[in-house]
Amino acid sequence: MLKKIVSLLIICLLIMGASGCTGTKSPEKVPEDSLPSMSSHLISENQFAATNSADETNRVSANNTPGTSNVSRAQAVPVLYYHSVMQETGNEVRMPPDQFDAQMAYLLAQGYQCITLDQLYQTSAQEDILPAKPFVITFDDGYLDNYTIAYPILKKYGFTATIFMVSSYINGEGFMSWSQLRELDSNGWKIEGHTVNHPYLSKLDAVTMLNELKSSKDFLEKGLGHTVNFFAYPYGDVNDRVALAVKNSGYVMAFTTERGWADPRANAWHLQRVYCFASMGLNEFSRRIQNSNY
Repeated sequence: MLKKIVSLLIICLLIMGASGCTGTKSPEKVPEDSLPSMSSHLISENQFAATNSADETNRVSANNTPGTSNVSRAQAVPVLYYHSVMQETGNEVRMPPDQFDAQMAYLLAQGYQCITLDQLYQTSAQEDILPAKPFVITFDDGYLDNYTIAYPILKKYGFTATIFMVSSYINGEGFMSWSQLRELDSNGWKIEGHTVNHPYLSKLDAVTMLNELKSSKDFLEKGLGHTVNFFAYPYGDVNDRVALAVKNSGYVMAFTTERGWADPRANAWHLQRVYCFASMGLNEFSRRIQNSNY
């Protein structure tokens, strides 16, 4: 009898091993960012004196609210994270336009609904409702192709995005101008904070860090005519000191470059994003948009 029991246990273990049900998941190697040098593109913050700024309205808009059919309560949301949309072989942060278009077509076909960061913040903080399949699109730094290439593609699918704009890059070579940023802003896009000069914040002293955070925020707010509420850490560089400085500078949510979905209920100053890189295929894109534990 004992031999039969032992034999049955061995057979069960062999079946479980063959099925791959081990309960473990190996870490995925994500390609490193290979950002081109920006030093030649930096321009002075005093350029603002030449702009026509509107009065600050100190608001958080909630426009373009999606329909509430098939809704779910507050949840973690995939926040897609891009830099540039253009063809450049060998540069992982330059997403080929046709590939970007295919990703957006997939999202629309699968019933995903694009929401803004305002909606992510408000619905999560206030226990409101989100569409059943929400997502957010973000671009870091403010590349010109975000306007010339990504904007028309997103408009075709009825989507909007957030630009985390390095304020000293505005009007610089290869980056967006004030007029382009204002056009995006007036068409449902969000222009949010990403410091003045894109430094590693954790390496700065308190005064320099505050200037990077507050000066860029004030500069964008004056140029856009309304409050800038959200922030992305350059290089994803954040620790407790940096996060506290961002919070004290007036931002209400901040994003890292760490993999995962964003859940402000867990930590509004350490939100994860879904990195989208040039060599990823549509299958990998689909996996990341469907599974928060990718």
